[in-house]
Amino acid sequence: MNTTKAAVPWQTSKALLPSLAHLYGLIPLAVITALIALAPTDPHDFWWHLRIGQIVAESGVPRTNMFAWTVPIDQPFVYAAWLGDWLFYQTYRLAGLQGPVLARNILGALAFALVLLDAYRRSGSWRLAGLAVFLAGAMTINNLTTRPQNWAWAPFMAYVIILGAYAARQVGRRALLALPLLMVFWVNAHGSFILGLALLALYCIGEGLRTLLRHPDAPGPQRLAALGATAAATLVAVVINPTGIQIFVYVVSLLTNPPVQGLVNEWQPPTVRSLAGQAFFLATLLLIAALALGRRRLNLTETLLLCAFLWLAWSSARHVVWFGMLAMPMLAQCLAHSTARLVSQRGDPFAGLVVLALVAGVVALQPPFKPLLALPAPYRDLFANVPGAPLLYSADTPVGAAAYLRDHAGGRLFNDMAYGSYLIWALPKPRVFVDTRVELYPLALWEDYLALSEARDYTILIERYGIDRALLSRSRQAPLVAALASDPDWVVEYEDRFSILYRRER
Repeated sequence: MNTTKAAVPWQTSKALLPSLAHLYGLIPLAVITALIALAPTDPHDFWWHLRIGQIVAESGVPRTNMFAWTVPIDQPFVYAAWLGDWLFYQTYRLAGLQGPVLARNILGALAFALVLLDAYRRSGSWRLAGLAVFLAGAMTINNLTTRPQNWAWAPFMAYVIILGAYAARQVGRRALLALPLLMVFWVNAHGSFILGLALLALYCIGEGLRTLLRHPDAPGPQRLAALGATAAATLVAVVINPTGIQIFVYVVSLLTNPPVQGLVNEWQPPTVRSLAGQAFFLATLLLIAALALGRRRLNLTETLLLCAFLWLAWSSARHVVWFGMLAMPMLAQCLAHSTARLVSQRGDPFAGLVVLALVAGVVALQPPFKPLLALPAPYRDLFANVPGAPLLYSADTPVGAAAYLRDHAGGRLFNDMAYGSYLIWALPKPRVFVDTRVELYPLALWEDYLALSEARDYTILIERYGIDRALLSRSRQAPLVAALASDPDWVVEYEDRFSILYRRER
């Protein structure tokens, strides 16, 4: 007689449900995903990248300036993020201006879900994995605007997880095959691809040293050789881009460019004056304490990784996001019990209801539904009235000024650098003084831009450049706004809460 019992439907469905333990990880993930969806998109980078995406779709990858009148129109410029730009433009074609922001939100959710999985892989604890996601997300809070970097978050975490799991013998050599393929995408989507090569180099060095030192869990010759072969294949994959091997020249020039390093805030070291900086210093202190007092220790390779990315984050606030994603799972590992194992928990109906509520809340914050929510007025005031994209783009986006300039073209325009980015997208034939392609412009031009913005010798500089119109930010260029307001040669053409447009009459 067959005594095998049929599965009870209720028991089967419970096996598919999340457990109460999963909520420790899923709730922080939902919170960070919601914060990403709530973050406004600044005008600085997004708009010129969207215009480049349109150009790539219509005529291929450009290679010259095109938009600024202060440098030659045919001056070479490397659009390293052309694929990320093209992808943003495709989302724009599919869903209007809501599309790129929705893509940003999805990419952020995916990246931090991978942080959660890596932290759980290392610690075997959903509580510690949730802590890792929360801290990593807090360090990213000032870096959530829509920009090509969004496309690099998930590839970075994929490299971190695959290499970490390979070193821990949790996956085999076949898993490494994904890395060169991912690099073909990454190198064309964003300049941070260099971090993938850095991760591979650090793993090769660290695992090689552990083998030479005969650490008990060191890789054997075959696994070490596979890692080296993957690094070589990934290096070859890097040159599969429109500039070929010159992409390395671009990265080096960007990292050593004086205007980029000296004038752009996010390239400066993190400070406690920002939320992300505060989270970075707090997480670093927690990590130091965990390394000293934690139950589990990092191995040589992990220590190399941690030191390299801590140095990177310490040197530039722009790199704090990468440190958070890499290091917070290691924090969870250090805090975990030495006997922690990946175990499955029994599904719970209440946990399932909580997850449904979390998903519903995150979905409600997405572009199609967000304007329907009763969000507080101070929050709504953070956004510009961008047609077709309410509550997505920050209030200082010069929508009204650009509309006026479309109908009243002409002149040599001096503009706020962030406004230049939006003008490149909004005007049919943009001719800006500067924009946020910082490395395009020589240092002397940036020095003149800063002098003009601060109204230092502004009459001399206006004559030198032949400027007869000025679109200014009331907050960022307040000295020049005040100077032109009292100058009888200048009159106001257009103004709103954030921007003002002057015209020179004589």
